[in-house]
Amino acid sequence: MSDNKKIARALEQQRDIASLKELYQSAAMDRRAFVSRLAALGISASVAGTIIVGSPVAVAETPKRGGRIRAAAGAHGPDDTLDPARFNSVINYGRGEQFYNGLTRIDGSLVARPDLAESWEPNGNATEWVFRLRKGVEFHTGKSLDAEDALYSIQRHLDKEVGSGAKAFVENVAEGIVENKHTVRFKLKGPDADFPVILGTYQMKIVPAGTTDFSTAPGTGPFKLKEFKPGVRSLAHRFENYWEEGRPYLDEIEWFGISDHSARVNALLAGDISMMSGLDPKAIARIDRSAGVRVVNTKAGQYTNFAMMTDRPPTDNNELRLAIKHLQNRERILKLIYKGNGMLGNDQPISPVDPMYCDEMPIRAFDPDKAKHHLKKAGMEGATIKVHTSEVAGTGAIEQALLLQREASKIGLNMKVQRDPGDGYWSATWGKKPIFMSGWNMRPTANIMLTLAFTSDAAWNEARWKNTRFDELLTLGRASLDPLQRKNIYCEAQTLIQETGGVAIPCFIDYLDAMSDKVKGFQPVPLGPLGASQWPRSIWLEG
Repeated sequence: MSDNKKIARALEQQRDIASLKELYQSAAMDRRAFVSRLAALGISASVAGTIIVGSPVAVAETPKRGGRIRAAAGAHGPDDTLDPARFNSVINYGRGEQFYNGLTRIDGSLVARPDLAESWEPNGNATEWVFRLRKGVEFHTGKSLDAEDALYSIQRHLDKEVGSGAKAFVENVAEGIVENKHTVRFKLKGPDADFPVILGTYQMKIVPAGTTDFSTAPGTGPFKLKEFKPGVRSLAHRFENYWEEGRPYLDEIEWFGISDHSARVNALLAGDISMMSGLDPKAIARIDRSAGVRVVNTKAGQYTNFAMMTDRPPTDNNELRLAIKHLQNRERILKLIYKGNGMLGNDQPISPVDPMYCDEMPIRAFDPDKAKHHLKKAGMEGATIKVHTSEVAGTGAIEQALLLQREASKIGLNMKVQRDPGDGYWSATWGKKPIFMSGWNMRPTANIMLTLAFTSDAAWNEARWKNTRFDELLTLGRASLDPLQRKNIYCEAQTLIQETGGVAIPCFIDYLDAMSDKVKGFQPVPLGPLGASQWPRSIWLEG
């Protein structure tokens, strides 16, 4: 068997596993059938257990067509846009999923699934990828989808004038070639096994070739634009010629922002909206006490961390960094600050929901004695250090700093907590002060996350940590198409960060949203609030 055929078979198996997992989690398949089907793919029962994340819903439900939903995000404003390249917020991402499709779609297992591309395959070293498009897909303008549209939509991110927030994701594209009306080939500057996942990110939506005016949201998505007022609202109605059979289920969506969290919760409880993003953990009890609404918890990889800059004192000393890491009372932080809505972290940025998570690495224990040992080795017993934090630094950033301050005092480390103003925090504090709080959202692949924030030359390398071996590992990881080999590579990379890196990550924080019990069909995806904004194509209203 040729290398290309082996690779294609491996990718097909990965998609089969994702499909089975989706069936299991939607209750369309029981556990016994799930394990049996995996066995048919050559996967043992013990490994099958590690594939399951979350439990299936109690009863599979039949979607109902019709109805209008009003839903609210948080941040919104006059810069709200319908141009996919400029999407940068939940309010924009939600519109993106209403009006557009990508070549691929990232599912709850973080696997690329077919969207406008019905299949794809790489060459032997992942430096070329061929995508075959669905036939019979229509834009809202009436134009039929073809390969020129796909090529234009991806290449426009490379145009500086476009100002795409996803430009870095496709800078590895050297050339795009239209092979025929429904086939496009991308030649890359270097190997990238994650390329199909990258094409499923928020900004990579497909528009008609040559489009520069996005005022009508000219996509292929399940809904068609009826009204859009930036900073106010959008109104969408079902696109009757949508290509995905049977979808969407709703007739209309009214989508807008309510910046104030309390006002957003009040609107949900009053029935003015049926769905909201960004629920504060402190409001969970209030939702739980109220009839007809529910909290939706999505396991994810967002985190709030201590950043310790490795290029300046006092945190250029790894012994001090280790002392701070051993002072992380992870269970207490998760329980008190996040009300249990998360998972324990391990001082590296890849969470347990990521297929590349290094589960063989023990979670660092809360150990004041070890912390004191490392503090002594650092020669900093009785020393005074300062941690900078802010309301904008990440969910629970102030509370985390205050908890660490208490633990530090018990081992003779005088830690001062300085609350900096939100205005200017990211320009005057972040990446400037030796120790500061920071917050990160999950990225669609381990390589993207690690490259973005931890490689030696990364602009967002907030701790200024540099490790030649780590940089080499990421290059190897991008080039490998073998899932097991990739996991081993990324496991070593995570271990390097955990042992010598400049971040203390006590836990990963769940995405919390809230919605009416009448909202059905919601599918969690760990890349962002409201199922990474993929709800427009999947939800319906009951009753």
